[in-house]
Amino acid sequence: MNQLTFSQYRKIDLALLCVLTAVFEFIATMATNKWFFLQAMAISITLAMTCITMFRWNAWGVLPSLVGAIVYCWVSCGTLSQFIIYCGGSLFCVAALPFLKKLGKENARTDFLKRTAFAIVTYLSITCGRWLISLIYQLSFDSLIRFISTDILSLLFAVVVLALLKNADGMIEDQKSYLLRLDRERKEEQNNNQNDDF
Repeated sequence: MNQLTFSQYRKIDLALLCVLTAVFEFIATMATNKWFFLQAMAISITLAMTCITMFRWNAWGVLPSLVGAIVYCWVSCGTLSQFIIYCGGSLFCVAALPFLKKLGKENARTDFLKRTAFAIVTYLSITCGRWLISLIYQLSFDSLIRFISTDILSLLFAVVVLALLKNADGMIEDQKSYLLRLDRERKEEQNNNQNDDF
């Protein structure tokens, strides 16, 4: 069986991340609409999945962010303007990428404060993006506070998820660096085994 190319691996990985985002966002939105519809706050896995994907694949993090927004609006029977606001705003997650690169992915992965700061910047990027797009429909500056407060639990959830995954090998690690590290370790192990045979 032929080995996967890097491009094939990335496509499969991104597809899995998007499917997981869609499934869990569907469940979370259904639960919120059915049981917690009177609550002012909602919880979503999309922010956590977006952060994970940005660690792994940089700007490709827009995919789970967009998928989560589409599922949320679809399950909530959103209007066209809501689809535009949430989906368009979700693309603003890429604004957090320069911050992640400045921190250094490995530093952000291992350091709680840096990892949390990245999650906050990603959250604010998406939230501000949605707010800016919402201004097309209604000039309301106080809606920014509403956007921020509604999804604050999603931010806390993302911080917890990233903390749980920090020691999981390769989960929140740049995948090109991760695969190169695995290849290097495999070659070192082969060399050690050959030396042991002598």
